[in-house]
Amino acid sequence: MLGDGSTQPSSGLRRGDVVVVEAGQVIPADGTVIDGAALVDESAITGESAPVLRESAGERSAVTAGTRVLSSRIVVEVTDSTTRSPIG
Repeated sequence: MLGDGSTQPSSGLRRGDVVVVEAGQVIPADGTVIDGAALVDESAITGESAPVLRESAGERSAVTAGTRVLSSRIVVEVTDSTTRSPIG
């Protein structure tokens, strides 16, 4: 869901778009957490089985397309489209 409450396919996301990602949802594009904090399953990308905390501000704000939010909700500003992400 986009920050304004509307929805669109991840293929239509562009740099600067803001998306809301809820627990259980897959992060649709590479980006930066601009609000909230959540545990994220990055095992599809890193192979690490332990979830990682991602939160706004600081070193832990970057998120990768294709990873899954496990708890809470985060607001993500898109920094790159999914077509350039590791799982494309």
